Amino acid sequence: MNPTDLLRNLLGTGPLGRADAPFRLLRVVGPDAGEFLHRLCSQDVHGLAVGTGAPACFLDAKGKLQATCLVLRAADAFWLEVAAEQADRLAALLERYHFTEKLAIERPALGPCHEQVGLAADAAAGFAVEVVGSGLVVRGARRGVQFERRHGAVLVLQLPLLAPELAECVRMLAGLLRVGVETEAATLALEADLDDHISTTKGCYTGQEIVARIHTYGHTNRKACLLWLGAGRDITEAEELQDDDEIAVGRVLHAEPVPGHAARLGIGYLPKDFQALGTKLRLADGTAVEVIGYEPLA
Repeated sequence: MNPTDLLRNLLGTGPLGRADAPFRLLRVVGPDAGEFLHRLCSQDVHGLAVGTGAPACFLDAKGKLQATCLVLRAADAFWLEVAAEQADRLAALLERYHFTEKLAIERPALGPCHEQVGLAADAAAGFAVEVVGSGLVVRGARRGVQFERRHGAVLVLQLPLLAPELAECVRMLAGLLRVGVETEAATLALEADLDDHISTTKGCYTGQEIVARIHTYGHTNRKACLLWLGAGRDITEAEELQDDDEIAVGRVLHAEPVPGHAARLGIGYLPKDFQALGTKLRLADGTAVEVIGYEPLA
């Protein structure tokens, strides 16, 4: 299965929408807000123009992935759009590193998040943010998926429903992994398809030494791969991926049925020798598994 063809199949009827999408906002405001975020996260926050954004991750001192988000720069503040299940973790991380900086970390209650998702017309469209009345509009694209999310009191378009199971498949196709579900405590950012979340030109940030060492001297021992699995139940706990000799070569952490297909889409981690697109593997019960992505982002 080709991910591009699958996206066209799932989203080919045009943009789909859902109310109360699982995203939340944090707002960091004050004269030291930009420097604070620049020092903590992997993205070049200083390089963001007003009205733009970029994906970013927060690491621990050993380079292990703690949280991901979109860092967005509005006229008067920085906004972090984060998956709802990560919001408490990210807020706690920011508070833990907030000492004497002149800033406030807020969790504004703008109201529900309305999301529309479709095929991206331009894979390099970037990310943008716009304050509209008392709400916020976030736009972006990744791996062929284009989205617009409207937080709060802003105009919402009436669109065909983006069902939760379809939204999960589209998210996996876009390579936006769920921290704590499709990553583990030991997962490095560069193992998790997050190269575009990391600036290679900015100065020091938490975990940068490990990232720089990998970029300069080598590669990760494993990486996240998009998997096409035979039909079956949801996978919510790690299961072995085996080669033809029934030797464990990796693990799948999460998989869900694909609407309209007798198959599942999943995220697993494999060493270099098994990452090539088209690699055939199996689960311990004999279910066929094929590596269908991810290729490096352009």
